[in-house]
Amino acid sequence: MRLLKEPLLHFVMLGGLMFAAYSAFGTARQEPQPVIRMSAADAEWLRAMWTRQWRRPPTDEELTGLVADHLKEEVLAREARVLELDVGDTIVRRRLAQKMAFLLDDTIRTTELPEPELHVLYEMRPDLVGTPARVSFTQVFFRHEDGDGRARASLVALSDAAATPGEEGDRLLLGDTFADQDEPALTNLFGAAFAQAVLALPVGRWSGPIESGYGLHLVKVTAVSPPQARPFAQVRERLAEEWRRERQEKAQAQLFQGLMRKYQVVVDPSVRPWLGPLASQVEVRP
Repeated sequence: MRLLKEPLLHFVMLGGLMFAAYSAFGTARQEPQPVIRMSAADAEWLRAMWTRQWRRPPTDEELTGLVADHLKEEVLAREARVLELDVGDTIVRRRLAQKMAFLLDDTIRTTELPEPELHVLYEMRPDLVGTPARVSFTQVFFRHEDGDGRARASLVALSDAAATPGEEGDRLLLGDTFADQDEPALTNLFGAAFAQAVLALPVGRWSGPIESGYGLHLVKVTAVSPPQARPFAQVRERLAEEWRRERQEKAQAQLFQGLMRKYQVVVDPSVRPWLGPLASQVEVRP
């Protein structure tokens, strides 16, 4: 009984109770349990993704499976980040960078298209709005073997205004006459160098020899259709895509510049030659 009345014993017991209470409740207050929320919008997104892939809405059973898989994935992903499993993972890093780029792209695509700027682009970019140049021509073909001398002799003969192609040349399965050919079509038939050369020839006289993958050709251009601008209405969507692309590149560059200022980027001197335009934004030290 005297022991129970000792003040020191009371102090020890009170301290033990306080320690037990702190162990039970103190840690929980300092480190609250993480919250994972599943909203109606999340479920609707899962339903929409399923519908887009399978071209039908999911059944109740399928949607239940989707929700369960989504929650499992979220729990595992968070635990992986706690364990720092994402650190040093190239695939994860690239995927996160892609998501940032997609986020910016979506922002650009929701921007209202400025019609005056599209008209300016229409005037400044004939490559976007013009029809390709087309050419019609007749050709005489010579195989590579002894073809150069024969071709040059035939060119002299054909240069006579009254002359017409006779027995000159060798047979080519593609034919001798071609009408309304643009550069891609000619490139597909004869190669890029031949296409570019033919489109630059004068009209109405024989020229050559011009080499292709088959051999040598004497060519007489009979007609040329220069590029022509298509009506604005026909190319508006293409202009819009180009406008978005240009704005996206500009916005991404500005965003990256701003993000670079948030970090102190340090590189080894051996890396400096490969930095390009980024060299001014990083610190070089061993």
